[in-house]
Amino acid sequence: MSTETIHLLHTNDMHSHIENWPRILRFLLQKKQAYQQSYTFDIGDAIDRLNPLTDATMGQANVQLMNGLHYDGVTIGNNEGLVLSHDAMNHLYDHANFDVLLANLTEMPKDNQPTWAKPYKIVTTDLGTKLAIIGMTAPYELTYPSLDWQPHEVEDTLNQLLPKLQRITDGIILLSHLGLPTDEDIAKKYDIDVIIGAHTHHLLEHGKLVNGTLLAGAGRYGEHIGDITLKLNQHKIIEKTAMTVPTYELAEESGDYELIRSWLAYGRDALSAQKVAVLPRSITTDEQVYDGLRALKQYFSVPVSMLSTGMFVEDLPEGELNRYDLLESMPHAINPMVITLTGADIYTLFAEIDKQQQRLSSLALKGSGFRGKIFGYMRFDGIDRQRDHKILYLGQEIQQQRHYQIATLDHYKWVPFFPVIQDVPAKISLDILLRELMANYYEKKYNARK
Repeated sequence: MSTETIHLLHTNDMHSHIENWPRILRFLLQKKQAYQQSYTFDIGDAIDRLNPLTDATMGQANVQLMNGLHYDGVTIGNNEGLVLSHDAMNHLYDHANFDVLLANLTEMPKDNQPTWAKPYKIVTTDLGTKLAIIGMTAPYELTYPSLDWQPHEVEDTLNQLLPKLQRITDGIILLSHLGLPTDEDIAKKYDIDVIIGAHTHHLLEHGKLVNGTLLAGAGRYGEHIGDITLKLNQHKIIEKTAMTVPTYELAEESGDYELIRSWLAYGRDALSAQKVAVLPRSITTDEQVYDGLRALKQYFSVPVSMLSTGMFVEDLPEGELNRYDLLESMPHAINPMVITLTGADIYTLFAEIDKQQQRLSSLALKGSGFRGKIFGYMRFDGIDRQRDHKILYLGQEIQQQRHYQIATLDHYKWVPFFPVIQDVPAKISLDILLRELMANYYEKKYNARK
């Protein structure tokens, strides 16, 4: 007998939506038992520090949940690689029972493969078919080096790996946290059998064939589960199809609700136990904006700062302030940033804000690290605009060619609203989130003792 059928089961972009995990786990375990041959993969962004369980454990609780499925391979997304510190990333998979596959990220300064990952693995089916599984993540060149990771270009990596793997295997599977447009480009240029995608949250309910390559994607948040079928004859793939299963169609069991509640309660309690300060009164979201502006100035030792009001979601209660309170108000994966602009750039920035402010004030927003509700209004500290439209930096009229610094957040560099910010020099502090910055600020301000 020389024919065989192989299933590739996959999840992606879960973003710590653990409310879907009990149903996903049961479904995939049942499928693994029902199918004669199957392999299971996750394509990154399994974690999101929006979730208190993830935040309290730096993602390690998510890995413990994933261990229940015993994935055959996972790759990482930017919510693993860019939201955790270098040290936390190095320990994320300490207790994983699965392989982490990552071919295009190395550790600085020696440019070595991370100890917790390998670039690819080769699986051998019951009939001896060899499949190469490669993992790749979006190579953010502007940000990964700040955390001592070196990203490598997608095509350079594929050009290096594929010739060798194509000689020694019968098929190539790419776990791609690169986004659908990049997946389509890869399919047009390279001989890869299947690309299981993520990052852009694309849902390909029945897959997509591009130049003979099957593209797959299961959306986001665990709302769908992917199932790819490969049919082979004499070790050659002769047919490949994809489907997705909506998680909401899967039956819940009586203990699911309590189990999910217990996970969230564990995270909430762990964060609540981390005391930050004692507040003499509640601090409204509006007041937090101005505290945030002051905290940014202090952090970067610059005289001017800029923040949008939507960064603060909940009032901070009077009394004991803990890290769960801060997560509730600032759930974002957003980092402090200082930018250097000319006076002309500042005038351009104000013009861009004026043009869009009415729309942005109520714009519902998700992505680029933002986990709030609306963008809100842009606020400044240390910079003012007079009625004659002259802009003052610390009370002095700005000069067109002179350079000025503004402390702000990296979110404004990634959203498409302010092109001038995208183009100017920036220094991003990826080792601290906004809420961690504010924890340090409030602790110092109120002389709290943990």
